[in-house]
Amino acid sequence: NSEEMAKSRVGPRLYDLIFKPYTFKQWAKYPAELGPEVTARIPVRTNHDGRYFGDPYQALPTRGYTRLFENLLDSKYITVKVNTDYFQVKDKLNCGRLYYTGPIDAYFSHLGWPKLEYRSLDFERVVQKNVDYFQPVSVVNHPSPENNFTRIVEYKHLLNQSSPHTIYFIERSKDGGEPYYPVPNDENKELYQKYQKMAQAENNVTFVGRLANYKYFNMDQAILNALELFDQVSGVPEEQQWTDLLAKE
Repeated sequence: NSEEMAKSRVGPRLYDLIFKPYTFKQWAKYPAELGPEVTARIPVRTNHDGRYFGDPYQALPTRGYTRLFENLLDSKYITVKVNTDYFQVKDKLNCGRLYYTGPIDAYFSHLGWPKLEYRSLDFERVVQKNVDYFQPVSVVNHPSPENNFTRIVEYKHLLNQSSPHTIYFIERSKDGGEPYYPVPNDENKELYQKYQKMAQAENNVTFVGRLANYKYFNMDQAILNALELFDQVSGVPEEQQWTDLLAKE
């Protein structure tokens, strides 16, 4: 479980100070109640590299993710419908193959099976006038149980934004709301396997992404997952996909 995983990597003192209280705030479960992958994915280093990830090359889209997705959807072959429940319009759709990225248990809700467990987030927006920066880096995590939030994100640090003011968001984890994080314990894994068998039997439907695969993806992993899937169905090499995308960006 995640307690054993964390203790094997950092020992009991740092486990008690950081991993145990932060995990409970994030998941409303102690590490012993979660699979080992939860704390295994947290980088542990014995150097002064202050970055979260240790990848040698790290970047954001030049003009942000909004522009990236605008470009991805800018095609005469793509129609975007917002504020639309797929399950209310699915019978009106005529498509050769469906790529489904929503919660897999919602897709099979007609079966009446138990729902998979997800955690969500609340975002408290704070504007500070005439303050250059609120914190020294873009993301500061707060593992201490004294704080009722998990982290603070100050986006001004990203993309070289220039302003005499700053905006930051305080994040609090919760049950209910928009599903963000699959909860990886034995009960949910066993239930997901049942849904996965049903998904494999669906004709002309591909389940892709964090919610449809009930798996936590980082942003780079989510993009890679989509590119590899497109690689399989299109025959276009991944390197060419990136070249075309960056040229458009």
